[in-house]
Amino acid sequence: MIELLWDVMMKKNIFNVKKILLLLCLFSSSSYAQDYYVCNNGSDSNSGSSPYEPWATFDYAMSKFGKLNAGESILFCRGGTFTSSYPRLFNQNCTQDAPCTIADYIPPNIAPTDAKRPVITNSIDRGALNFQDGGSADHDEGYVVKNLSLKGNGTGNGIFLFNDVDFVTIDGVIIDGFDIGVHSAGANAPNPGANQVNENIILKNSIITNNKGQGWLGGCNNCIIDNNKFINNGFARKILNHNIYIGGNDNYGITVSNNTLYKAAIVDGKCYGVSLVVHGVVQDLTIRNNTVYEDIGSAHETCWGISVDPGYAKEESFSNVLITDNKVTNVGNVGIGCASCTDLRILNNTITHSQDFGSTAIRVPVRTEDSVKSDRIEITGNYIDLLDTNNRGKQGIVVPDTGDINIGINEVYISR
Repeated sequence: MIELLWDVMMKKNIFNVKKILLLLCLFSSSSYAQDYYVCNNGSDSNSGSSPYEPWATFDYAMSKFGKLNAGESILFCRGGTFTSSYPRLFNQNCTQDAPCTIADYIPPNIAPTDAKRPVITNSIDRGALNFQDGGSADHDEGYVVKNLSLKGNGTGNGIFLFNDVDFVTIDGVIIDGFDIGVHSAGANAPNPGANQVNENIILKNSIITNNKGQGWLGGCNNCIIDNNKFINNGFARKILNHNIYIGGNDNYGITVSNNTLYKAAIVDGKCYGVSLVVHGVVQDLTIRNNTVYEDIGSAHETCWGISVDPGYAKEESFSNVLITDNKVTNVGNVGIGCASCTDLRILNNTITHSQDFGSTAIRVPVRTEDSVKSDRIEITGNYIDLLDTNNRGKQGIVVPDTGDINIGINEVYISR
């Protein structure tokens, strides 16, 4: 600081006492984002402010998370392994423009080519990363989780969001072996400034795998699930588990795009659950350019591809729904379905089916509807190819007899 101040004074030829005092105030009030480092060869008695003086343990580092300034980071060394006791992570200094980050770094003693993502395991049943405050909901925002490997023991949540957590980005994270991979949950009663909804959540470029309950569970507003791989999630039970399960109340602005979904709710060697399902009350829902598939002989009839439909005892509905450019291959007896959907567009999808049972490529309504009936529907530009060598009753498109229905040009092939 002193050397930098002296350089400024020399360049500006400043030696007036008042000006010097003003410069000192400016420099002392300035701040910068500090990175803190954690590695197995460190010590919790270190400063943590340098990769040469890292802290050692996950829990000690996370005990400092709530005190981070906006824009600061806690970084775990690549090649390291750490254990989480699932502390609450809550910080109201972080902002959407200057988020606090939990990520990786390459330590000085390891070659970049040998550096694997830092592994964080859960030591207790609750999971790995737990973003929430206790008690009534207080608004917090501005978190980034990047380039980590979260390894579970079959319990808890890989990443848990609760009590009005906003502007969270999860990027390049492997979430493997929990009960639920990413859980965007609800909230307790709100304190002033909280609205009880998780908003602006982004999950991208990640692998969500081997989570026995759900890969993704929950609702949110203005959130994006993009360019991830969901593989072998939901194997704890039939039908009710899924790779992606969006379920919320009065949510809006959800986009699910560019993901690969495979092996949903595999029980006894077969997929039994919808791979991508949406329940609740949702408006402005986009499901775009996803690949959903199962192996031949490994899908039960209930292993639907994509379905937006009522699943609860209370009233549900879905408005302004766009399902487009998806590829759905060899799933159960429904490729794409919707119920209680208004202003629905199913466009330019490719649905192929060679399983040894009957199927419908596109079905609206796909199940019993609530008070809101599916209406203002457009289905066009879809390519459908159903192999029916055993004459098991495959159908291309099934829609209601009444309402505003526009069936455009679709290519439908049913091979005998």
